[in-house]
Amino acid sequence: MRKKRCFTRSCVCMKCECGFVSPPKTGEAQHALLQRKKQVIPLSIVRRAYAYCEKLTQKHSSSFYRAFRLLPAPSQQAIWAVYAFCRTIDDLVDQHAPAEATPLLDGFALDFDAFCKGDVPDGLLWIALADTFGRYNMQKKPFDDMVIGQRQDIVHTPYATIEALDHYGYLVAGTVGLMILPILSPNPTSEMATQAIRLGQAMQLTNILRDVAEDYRRGRVYLPTAVMQRYGYDPATIPLGTQAPAWSGVFMEMVMVAQAHYEAGIAGSMLYPRESQLSLLAASSIYRAILDECVRRRGDVFRQRVRISHATKMKIVASLLANQMTLLSAEGKASP
Repeated sequence: MRKKRCFTRSCVCMKCECGFVSPPKTGEAQHALLQRKKQVIPLSIVRRAYAYCEKLTQKHSSSFYRAFRLLPAPSQQAIWAVYAFCRTIDDLVDQHAPAEATPLLDGFALDFDAFCKGDVPDGLLWIALADTFGRYNMQKKPFDDMVIGQRQDIVHTPYATIEALDHYGYLVAGTVGLMILPILSPNPTSEMATQAIRLGQAMQLTNILRDVAEDYRRGRVYLPTAVMQRYGYDPATIPLGTQAPAWSGVFMEMVMVAQAHYEAGIAGSMLYPRESQLSLLAASSIYRAILDECVRRRGDVFRQRVRISHATKMKIVASLLANQMTLLSAEGKASP
């Protein structure tokens, strides 16, 4: 049995019955020191936990990392902790056979349930996540829904409609938007939550289109059955790439769905604090650039993985920074 670390101070959730105490108010110490019944976890350990999460983020998602590096340091740390949670659970499913993945995922879910009751498992991920839950008004539900979404990938079944695929997109990506929403905004609204979900769905559709061939080799086809049937596209022709005549129709319809999600996802970006707006727009713009590159290649996502260069990402960020500076300057001139 895995040893547990029991903390007297844990997290607060907006929509669950975990019974957590309130998080520290703004202005308190940057790191909420995690407390055992008779022992305080040193700040150096908390920092090491966050460093572990940051390295994991930087290694596995340069786009995500580049976008959220624009946040103030405490918010960055919390984002890395959330990413590490998602990455860990994703790897449990993708790097193991179904017979192994199911008990591993069950165990991880039990660990998270224990975590939410204040009985925090050992490990740098859990230390960082507990500190994050102690500093922000985090919700339990999106983390639980992420687990549900990962279960769907263990025994993959086709998605009949765009709506069904969008629900899957919520479970594995829209939930990430909800997870980080309290980090990006201290007072998120239901409108912001809906937009966060749409942005996550847009990014997931981008991944699905980019990784069609890779997913097919792993026995997964995420393209909605109804869309493929509408164009007469047989998923068995995925290895033919763009030589399959019906591919372009399927591809462009899914691109339009993703673009609509992107538009909805950033529609309320001005509702966020200024220090969060830049990261939100950078994340959206960088992932959207990947989709745009897929379109520029006319749907040829088969011969090599579609990527955008570091230089392109930096140009996107620089452009957003320039726009923000222009707005700040205009606001300053308008002030009496």
